[in-house]
Amino acid sequence: MEQFILPVESIQERDVDLILLEELSTDNSFCEWFIRELGLPNLTSINGSWRSISAFGLGETDILFSYNSKDKTIYVLIENKLDASFQNEQFNRYLKRVDEYLAHKECDKAFAVLIAPKFYCENQSDFENYLTYETIAERLQFIGSKRNIFKSNLLQIAIEKLRRGYQPVNSIPVQNFWQSYYKFKEEKYPSLVMKKPDVVPHNSDWPMLYDDRLKNIVFYHKLAQGNIDATFKAVSEEVAFKIKEILPNWAKFEKHSKSFSIRVYSGKIDRTKDFNKQIDLVDNGLKCLERLRSWIIENKDILGE
Repeated sequence: MEQFILPVESIQERDVDLILLEELSTDNSFCEWFIRELGLPNLTSINGSWRSISAFGLGETDILFSYNSKDKTIYVLIENKLDASFQNEQFNRYLKRVDEYLAHKECDKAFAVLIAPKFYCENQSDFENYLTYETIAERLQFIGSKRNIFKSNLLQIAIEKLRRGYQPVNSIPVQNFWQSYYKFKEEKYPSLVMKKPDVVPHNSDWPMLYDDRLKNIVFYHKLAQGNIDATFKAVSEEVAFKIKEILPNWAKFEKHSKSFSIRVYSGKIDRTKDFNKQIDLVDNGLKCLERLRSWIIENKDILGE
């Protein structure tokens, strides 16, 4: 039996940058798939892709991908993360670059997305729209050419690197906020289920809450955004259409790459600051969540829940 030997010992973020850059620059079918997976406007033609683009004095975009959707120019600002933590205000700089590209009329629409291993994507609280290394590796493996299988193997090495080496670093002020949040919820909103906080990394900004009656829904309190989201998992497009048709005027429909949410604005909260000074905002957020939960339960039959 031929012994399997890893082609490289370790993969770095720049290596994944180049894999993505090659695919986005040379394979139209990959680009079309990539855009569909992220739920972005349909692709009709490609303008190009570039690595390490600095703009407006607002930091660097790992990969900038430009394409056309009919007569609209679309920019996709891609942040690639393997195992490094987000820099301070990194996500907000992405949003500011998006705004600047639009203000300078360099494109008609712009989106900031994250590419990272699944574990990283699901343990960050900034980018709502993301695509995992695992999903990209599966796509490359499925195509089945020798070149694509090789690149899929490289991504698997990167995924394994994160799995072996990731150790969440606790943030004391954020941990204090989350523990106070949990205690407040238990006292005032005990019917909502939430995991008791343990280690809480600095970028943990979305408390997750559940109702046992709503099996396919996760409620997120997105603190810095000031939003309450009821996110529907593994739900059909038919249900999404029904929600849009009957949605009350105090809520919004938000499409994500793999799911969708009903969103209510409740006020921005800073997880790094004193909980007690923001307790009214926390309470308002949980009241909004209860209002949203009640609406979903009232419409369970229509929504298929």
